[in-house]
Amino acid sequence: MTQPIYRIVAQPRAWTPVTFPCVMEDGTVQTFTIEMRFRLLKVDAAGAFISEVVRAQELEGQSGADQAQLYTELVAQIATDWRGVHAENGDPMRFDVPETWLTDLDENGKRKPLAAPNLRSLMNEGGMFIHIFDAFRACLAGQPKTRAGN
Repeated sequence: MTQPIYRIVAQPRAWTPVTFPCVMEDGTVQTFTIEMRFRLLKVDAAGAFISEVVRAQELEGQSGADQAQLYTELVAQIATDWRGVHAENGDPMRFDVPETWLTDLDENGKRKPLAAPNLRSLMNEGGMFIHIFDAFRACLAGQPKTRAGN
């Protein structure tokens, strides 16, 4: 049996399930799964991302903090696509983060605010950011539920 060749890929990505519970109208709890395609951040980028997550957590309790926007911009740094996200009417929702958002900087070198209403809608669901973040960490760690693919 031949050993697979390990390749260092400049921008690796992988599809990963994101599983989360949801309380239904009748009070029962149902488990749902969507899939997200994550950027598999390199060590330096992952450290910077974790620092931003910590900063966002510090802002959560502050009056006037737009938590949904904070979460939207965090997830936009690690996700490039999704599957299984639908609107209330059942129509599939498009992952709407522009490919250029991470590199579209203002004159001071800062990222411009993100306008991604579909992702923001998902981030406005209670606890969703934590479920996505947990799935991202599991993906980086190579845990079994991760699905391969670049």
